[in-house]
Amino acid sequence: MVKHIITAIFFIIMAIIVMVNFMGCSDMYENPYPWPGHLEIEEEPKYDLDNDIVTNKENSPGALQSPSYTNIFELEKQYQQDCYKTEYFFCPPSLFLNEIWEFELITDTCKDPEEIVYKGPCEQKFECDPSLTEVEVVLCTVAVSTGGNAYGSQEKWCDKGVWKYTDCIICEPEICDGIDNDCNGEVDDLPIQNCENECGPGDLVCVDGKEICFGDEPQEEICDYKDNDCDGLIDEGQMNACDTCGDVPEEVCDGFDNDCDGETDEDLEQLCETDCETGIEFCSLGSWVGCTAKIPFSEICNGLDDDCDGSVDEGLECLCTKQMVGALFPCYESPLICGQGYKTCECFDEDCEQIFMTECLAMCSYENPVPENCDKFKGINVNEICNNHDDNCNQMIDENLFKNCYTGEPQTLYVGICVPGQMTCEKGSWGNYYEDGETFIGDYCKGEIVPNQKDECNGEDDNCDGIIDDGKELKDTDILFIIDASGSMQDEIDAVLIAMNQFATYYKDEEVIQWGLIMGPFTEQKEDGWGNNQVVEIIVNLSPFSDFIGALSGVDVDWMTGLEPIYDIIYLSLWNLAPPSTLPWPISDLSFLEDFGSIFDVYTDPSPQNFEINWREDAQHVVIVFTDESGQSYLSMLEQINVLSSLYHEGISQLDLQQLISNCIDLNVYTFTKLAQKENAFYMGEPAGYEPLTIYGGQWFELVSNPAQIYENLMQIIDDNACE
Repeated sequence: MVKHIITAIFFIIMAIIVMVNFMGCSDMYENPYPWPGHLEIEEEPKYDLDNDIVTNKENSPGALQSPSYTNIFELEKQYQQDCYKTEYFFCPPSLFLNEIWEFELITDTCKDPEEIVYKGPCEQKFECDPSLTEVEVVLCTVAVSTGGNAYGSQEKWCDKGVWKYTDCIICEPEICDGIDNDCNGEVDDLPIQNCENECGPGDLVCVDGKEICFGDEPQEEICDYKDNDCDGLIDEGQMNACDTCGDVPEEVCDGFDNDCDGETDEDLEQLCETDCETGIEFCSLGSWVGCTAKIPFSEICNGLDDDCDGSVDEGLECLCTKQMVGALFPCYESPLICGQGYKTCECFDEDCEQIFMTECLAMCSYENPVPENCDKFKGINVNEICNNHDDNCNQMIDENLFKNCYTGEPQTLYVGICVPGQMTCEKGSWGNYYEDGETFIGDYCKGEIVPNQKDECNGEDDNCDGIIDDGKELKDTDILFIIDASGSMQDEIDAVLIAMNQFATYYKDEEVIQWGLIMGPFTEQKEDGWGNNQVVEIIVNLSPFSDFIGALSGVDVDWMTGLEPIYDIIYLSLWNLAPPSTLPWPISDLSFLEDFGSIFDVYTDPSPQNFEINWREDAQHVVIVFTDESGQSYLSMLEQINVLSSLYHEGISQLDLQQLISNCIDLNVYTFTKLAQKENAFYMGEPAGYEPLTIYGGQWFELVSNPAQIYENLMQIIDDNACE
């Protein structure tokens, strides 16, 4: 009995130990906390768990002959190897387990369900969680030379389950530097002190490692390197491009971007000199280079002052030889005062051992005998050339002498934007005056345009390679020209034609751009012989450039026009570009007045109802108007024709056109008019200017007879509309 009691007590104690251990360690089914990298044994059930593996030899591996303890041991060993799986799990953290602990768990995977065979106790494995690598700052102590310890701080982190530490740094009194100097866990925790700034007395506070004085009376911020508004910021919104006060510094040749525009040493040049002349040099990478002034070199026999010492061919036996004695050489220099003279080689002695060149004198000086009326200082009158001499004997030297010049590659001249410049002659040298108007620079080609390094998308061939907008893409664009054909427009139309011919160098083969031309009115004799009809005509509907430029070249202005209905032409050109519901006047209800008290009648070719431009649906649409008259209109409602006064009618107004233009899809309108027709022109008491027509897209330009100006304006239009 006592034996049974002792046995029961033993089992009770063991059960309590197991329960305590179970409470300290997690169960894999209730609170699994797997350890990264735990060991797993391959699961391969090989046994019938419903039968006894020892007594039933049919289920045992190896077909045992008879049961024995040896066989039983081997079988159990094999079973454990095949069915037992060992894993390791983290113990859950607790008050007593403040580091990384683990326990062993063995399960029988051949049972269904799996059974726990063994669950070990929690044992210390790591000092810290290997997955935690963040650095933290902790307090520490360090021995000092004066004795005792001083407080400090150090960094602490977990490295592969082991705590690592930096050296302990002694704490110092707190200062405003963005660091926890006193190791109290707070940064820049300084007491507020008194201060004084632009706003008067204030509080000195440490903000982001900087001491800032916050005053009580903020002022408007100005650029003076002070915090005028006391917001902790200095000169905010007041700095220039270089983040300094005042004007942006000028660019100087030092290899730096002084004016803060993203470029270095750009567009810098200055005068430079050699013994020969004055030139221009340019800044590159902080150094002045490329002086254009002629450099002196050794004298050669060429009739020039090669070494720039004021003498020609000095010290050289050039033209004068024994064979050339008596021969005449053309000359222009002193003492000849004008015209072309001559000089010759003569002998110093009888044997002609020494030869010299005579002075430059008139031809008559070398005749034998010399004529009595010979003016030896007045030579043969010739055309003026650049030689610092009065060649035409008009008492002026090198007057009105100009020549073209170009410093770019020869094959780029007259290609794209590249055009030559011009030089003038001054004292026998070709060049131009510098910007100061006083310094003459030899070989200085003023006004030339040489290739740019790259081709910009601006409707021009900037690099002069024959391809406009090289590397850029043109988009489908319809461009309609509306030109006033009255005689007063002759010069302007000629300028447009010249500009478009220049323009054709680049765009004539572009299929993506379509061109149209409307002109009028042209005068046509009435059938009854009384008066004239004024005809507005679609010369070319939208088509390739060749058709457009050919038609424009063949246009002659009409000096007999009286009525110039440009407003009507614009309306008729756009009526099919806007949704029908937005038209101020339906095209089917409009007609020109047949009689309004004048010998002139106006009609269109084709008729208004068939006056239709073939705009492409997905293209950008552009209308360009050239006229020197105010806006006029003779279109009216059909039912009003018979009741309207012969002196007044209701045509298309400026407001009507604006409404129509605003409803057109992808449309820009550009107008070229005189200043008087820009905005304040009136016709029949109504506004009739052209700039208001451009407010929904486009631009007004002054109408001039300068082809270069018109060309530049047209290039801008192309850039605005056709270039992507």
